[in-house]
Amino acid sequence: MHTHRKILYWLAFSDGIALLALAFVAVPIKYMLDQPLGVKILGPVHGALFLSLTATTLSALARGALRPGLALLLLVGALLPLGAFLADYRLRLAYPELQR
Repeated sequence: MHTHRKILYWLAFSDGIALLALAFVAVPIKYMLDQPLGVKILGPVHGALFLSLTATTLSALARGALRPGLALLLLVGALLPLGAFLADYRLRLAYPELQR
C-alpha cells in the first residue's frame, strides 16, 4: 500500500510541475514568439503523467490504499493548475509516511 501512495505523491507533484510549465511557459512562448517546440515536448509529457496519475489513483482506490474523497481530489486537482499541489499536500497530510 505504501508503494501506491509514494507513486501517487510523485506523480501528483510531477504532473503539477508539467502542467504549470505547459500552461505558463510553453503555451505563451508558442503564441507570443511563434515557437511551438515547448508545447510539442511538454504536451505529451503532461499527458503521460496525467494518464499515469489517473491509472495509479484508480488502482490505489481499488486496492483500498486510498480514500475515495482523496482519490477524487487527486483526479480533479490534476485538471487545474496548482490543483495537483493541493492534492499532493492533502495526500501528505492523510498519510504521514509520505513526509519528506
